[in-house]
Amino acid sequence: MTTTVRPRTPAELAVLVPYQLGYHPRSSLILTAVDGRRLGLLQRHDLTADPDHCPQIAREAVAILEREDATAVVVMAFEEEDGSSAPLREAVLAEAETNGLTVREHLVVRDGRWFAPDCREACCPEDGLPLPCPEDVPAVAAFVHAGVAPWRSREQLVEEVLPEPDEERAGRILVRVQLLLDLAVATGTLAERGPRLADDWRAILDPDPSALPVADLGDALLARAAVSLEDVHWRDVLMGGLCPGTFPVRVDELPETTEVARGATDRCPWATAAGPDDHADEVLAVRTRLVELVRLLPVGLTPPALTLVAHLAWWCGDGTVAAIALRRALEVDPSYRLAGLMEQLLMHGVRPWDATSTSAMVGRRS
Repeated sequence: MTTTVRPRTPAELAVLVPYQLGYHPRSSLILTAVDGRRLGLLQRHDLTADPDHCPQIAREAVAILEREDATAVVVMAFEEEDGSSAPLREAVLAEAETNGLTVREHLVVRDGRWFAPDCREACCPEDGLPLPCPEDVPAVAAFVHAGVAPWRSREQLVEEVLPEPDEERAGRILVRVQLLLDLAVATGTLAERGPRLADDWRAILDPDPSALPVADLGDALLARAAVSLEDVHWRDVLMGGLCPGTFPVRVDELPETTEVARGATDRCPWATAAGPDDHADEVLAVRTRLVELVRLLPVGLTPPALTLVAHLAWWCGDGTVAAIALRRALEVDPSYRLAGLMEQLLMHGVRPWDATSTSAMVGRRS
């Protein structure tokens, strides 16, 4: 979901950033692309003093800004210790100057105060200035109105995105999964792609507040859903259906599968639209239901579902949640290629609808 906001001062932007990220950053360098008067893509990098690593981060960060056609950049560091951001900030500033990129603002945030390292005027005292209260920042009002509040830390956000698994339920589902896999070996078919599969996924992907909770769906249904995601063709078509315009699959190659996927997502009102902005609540509801699916599945079967969560979040512009889900998928299965590819694209600032040319790189799980 895209929220248009216009902070009036560097201090207001510093208050706004946690709302954009979804959490209060610690020991981080934040770079915001600027195009004219418009603020664009936001990057976050962990602080480091490594003399080899800082220039590398700076080069990659500025390359992303150039690909975004940024005319300027805002450089903002969130420190816990005085001076801890200096090595990385200096590397980024030098790289920006080398590439002719204007630094619109340069500030440091620490202990509830903000500092302007390049300003020696009376307006910017050495001991900094207090940050304004969020309620006094008009740019934050859009987030407050939407019910958005930043978590205290990224770790807290991770716990929210990835709640503790239900091991008892996962054990029961695993028994069902094994029966399906044994049947697949006997028949030579991994998963059906017929009407029942569409019904299963329609129940999972139902954004209606009155929909049966995912945890109340049957073990057999959730097992079939888990096994279906092991079918790379079905997974890809389902992703394309959930996020129109981002995951190209040739309909003439998989006409029956595509038709089933359309049935699976027909309760998602954005599935035939160009973007999610008009259906923010419904998209979030479906993403929440997919997270619940992950919580109930055996851990070894979660990477495809986690990647589905990540792709939906990425499509909506929530790179933080996408990164968390992809990292967990790769922790469970480092060889899960789609998650690895998506993580690289995300790290390089590629938007999902610009990544269609990479589809040929996506391969089966190995």
